[in-house]
Amino acid sequence: MKKVIKATLSEQIYEILREDIISQNIKSGQKLTLKALQERFEISSTPIREAMNRLSQEGLLEHITNVGAKVVEIGEKDIIEIYDFCSSLDATALKLALKSKKADEMILELKECISSQENSLGSGDVETFKIHSDNFHDIFYKYADNSRLYNAALNVRSQLTILTNVYQSLIVAKSVVFVDHKQITQAIAKRDLQNAISLMESHFEHAKNYLLNNIKLSEEAKV
Repeated sequence: MKKVIKATLSEQIYEILREDIISQNIKSGQKLTLKALQERFEISSTPIREAMNRLSQEGLLEHITNVGAKVVEIGEKDIIEIYDFCSSLDATALKLALKSKKADEMILELKECISSQENSLGSGDVETFKIHSDNFHDIFYKYADNSRLYNAALNVRSQLTILTNVYQSLIVAKSVVFVDHKQITQAIAKRDLQNAISLMESHFEHAKNYLLNNIKLSEEAKV
């Protein structure tokens, strides 16, 4: 277990639990009780409650009266809503970023990100690839420079990260993600906004359909 520095108890507990949830070390639907967390971290309930409230606000935990909370369960309808919403937000961020005065700087950063993704795939470094893959989308929000748009994306990003970890679990899926990112970058470099947005929408559609198909196959296997 990671050591907790008492000066920032709530913050560190939040970070530890958040990482456990999005990586699915703590599974969707799993209950988290105050008693169990107190035993794990060997501290009082106050910082734990604060961390759990923050995770609830982020959409990662659901409160259970007199028990504690459980990790959010993401079903088919949730998947559709999350990916469609993020697709719209990213397309808007892309549009604003490409029209900004720093568009050239953004394009250079995107190309560097693509190069890093390619190197990670080549070396089989899955964790580093995921970092660069997430960063690819963050770049658009950075140059869009719209705090309300960023906050809207941030509110759903944690749930998306859980799904992304599932989607990118296979090498073939990571390769598809990389190709999509590369094609989007090429369109942006040509200042072809409509094609870039179309590719971005297709990118999210690929991920959404992959997950929905996996759910269908899993259900069929149980029959």
